[in-house]
Amino acid sequence: MACCGGYCKFMVDQKKNHSGLSYYAARIPALAREIFSAKPAGLSAMDYDAYWKAKGEMNSTGRCPVLSSLITAGASVLDIGCGEGVTLKYLREKNGARGRGLDISAQAVAMAREKGVDAERADASAAEFEVDAVYDHIIISEVLEHIPNPEHLLAKVKGKFKVSLLISIPNSAYYLHRLRLLFGRFPVQWVWHPGEHLRFWSLTDFRETLDACGFEIISVRTHSGFLFLHGVWPNLFADSAVFEVREKCA
Repeated sequence: MACCGGYCKFMVDQKKNHSGLSYYAARIPALAREIFSAKPAGLSAMDYDAYWKAKGEMNSTGRCPVLSSLITAGASVLDIGCGEGVTLKYLREKNGARGRGLDISAQAVAMAREKGVDAERADASAAEFEVDAVYDHIIISEVLEHIPNPEHLLAKVKGKFKVSLLISIPNSAYYLHRLRLLFGRFPVQWVWHPGEHLRFWSLTDFRETLDACGFEIISVRTHSGFLFLHGVWPNLFADSAVFEVREKCA
């Protein structure tokens, strides 16, 4: 990932899942910068086509193996907010998934199609947005925080998946974000522009949101954060999480 500033490099390094304490000891200067330093925006205004041009291609993300473990072989999958198509490409190769992607950015859709992903442009936050078919799984990965009314999107996917809805969100209660707040700075979860994220949750908060929206949690999976502790105390030590959910029984 091509990111601006030290923050993105630190977060990318975090996601490599280094397990040795010596690694984290060596990162203390970088950690101090992330707690006390400002982060300049890499874009003059929030525009998702410019965002994807700046962000560029990724081979995979740490979420891909987690999502793959939750997808049945040969399943039909709708990825809302598919970005450059890396998740659907991964699921096609690992699970034989039959995927379809939707994204607000024409640039991202073009990048996804270059990977052979069936993708089209759609604005999941628009009032007229709807899911026009039923899939085995629906993925909403790192999307809900980007839209003003995610509860509306959650309502629209009800009755549109047979097996599970898989949602990934960043964790605003991650220890790095807490330390920034402690020392008087707001958490930085954006990559290129502060306008990327409109909604914020801790993992505990998001459980309550899902319950209020009529979903029950099957499992919560983490994949990166601080040492092994992201799996032990995720609300503090996981930088994000994947929620596997289904609709509540009537």
